[in-house]
Amino acid sequence: MPLTKKYIFVLLALFYLNSPVNVKAQELIQMTVNAGESFFVHPNADVSVFSDLNNFGSIGSYRNSVINFHGQRWNSRAGSRIADESSNGVSGTGGTIRFAGSSSSQFINNQINPSISTGFPNITIVNSANVILDGLDMVVRNNITFENGRLILNNRNVHMRLNSTIDGYNQNRFFVTGSGVSGGSLIRKSTGTQSAQLVFPVGTSVNSYTPASITYTGVAQDIKLRVFDNVYDKATFGTPDNQNVVTKTWNVNLSSLDPKALMTVNLQHNSIEEGAQFAANKNTRAFVSRFSSDTEKWDIISSSLMTPGVLSSAGAVPNSFLSTRTISTGLTQNEYFSKSVYGENVIANYRIPAGISPNNDGLNDKFVIENLRSTDRVGIEIYNRWQSLVYKDTNYRNTFDGIGNQKGLINNELPDGTYYYILTFNNSKPVTGYIVINR
Repeated sequence: MPLTKKYIFVLLALFYLNSPVNVKAQELIQMTVNAGESFFVHPNADVSVFSDLNNFGSIGSYRNSVINFHGQRWNSRAGSRIADESSNGVSGTGGTIRFAGSSSSQFINNQINPSISTGFPNITIVNSANVILDGLDMVVRNNITFENGRLILNNRNVHMRLNSTIDGYNQNRFFVTGSGVSGGSLIRKSTGTQSAQLVFPVGTSVNSYTPASITYTGVAQDIKLRVFDNVYDKATFGTPDNQNVVTKTWNVNLSSLDPKALMTVNLQHNSIEEGAQFAANKNTRAFVSRFSSDTEKWDIISSSLMTPGVLSSAGAVPNSFLSTRTISTGLTQNEYFSKSVYGENVIANYRIPAGISPNNDGLNDKFVIENLRSTDRVGIEIYNRWQSLVYKDTNYRNTFDGIGNQKGLINNELPDGTYYYILTFNNSKPVTGYIVINR
């Protein structure tokens, strides 16, 4: 049944009263719209709610109206909706709900399955202490604007409907996905034919803004993106690399498989999150690496140009850089990307000895490549002065001690002298050089 005039008066009183006495009283009061009831804010109206809110029915916000929410918890209960001025209540512009807390975090507790939820028409984040998702995933029909603070996904997803927009994002105002390999994501719908890039203003924590943008051509689908800390050798597990990479992995998930799809990803990182080798070589050797599920390795490609970070709608982001990569074949439904300098000139990543003295005195007895990681796949070939192969290992683990392992030389001590080697690190371009054996 509709709200009574008396009940509407009580609600309006809660909206407008904002004295210290009323703030104290709000601890005992919650605004509730019961099932079967509705409450609408009309065009150009600007109202405020200072208590928690429980919506079991329908809250309506017409175009150009504003609901300033100052309570701690906005609870969208099962069966509720937030309607707009359209005849069906979901296809219009609707008003804006501003989460404008100032002293503590606010929570959006959504209890409606996102597949059937009409969600919020428009949201503005105006809370320096951040807004945190709770319950189930959240749906936004038209727009999210960031004025202050972040939206912390808290292992939930935000679903942006087709043609919805995101404004005001920068290094202090964005979606926080979480630092782990699994967690919350920002989901944006693509028509598959759009030319404009979809921006995903995300970061792993409140102090780490590492956004991405995607230009996609293919079948219409949902594009789901999150970023997490570290670059693992198996994408989501294994040994992390903290030297040759930016310590972030961007995960793109597509709702449909389209082998003919074309996707360009733009990834922005902060200089503070660069490994030492990446920082030293990024101007000449940096590239966007893609994880291959077939080989279970990060690929190595030619370096690509980095530019200052530009994925911000609210001013430049200092000390950040943008890198690009286009995938034209073999796009899968679950892609992982990182930034690396590894492979172009791998000799800079390791220390390769100039010689060995295998006399069993415990010093330089073996050909030891320093900084070799347990996950590295190193191939080695050693040739004598007559260009005959004397030693070979496809998974070298620092074991060569001057003993041959090729035909005619197996377990034989190689003569002192200068030898030529060819090294490959993780399928990189070969590295060549000379080694001296001097007993």
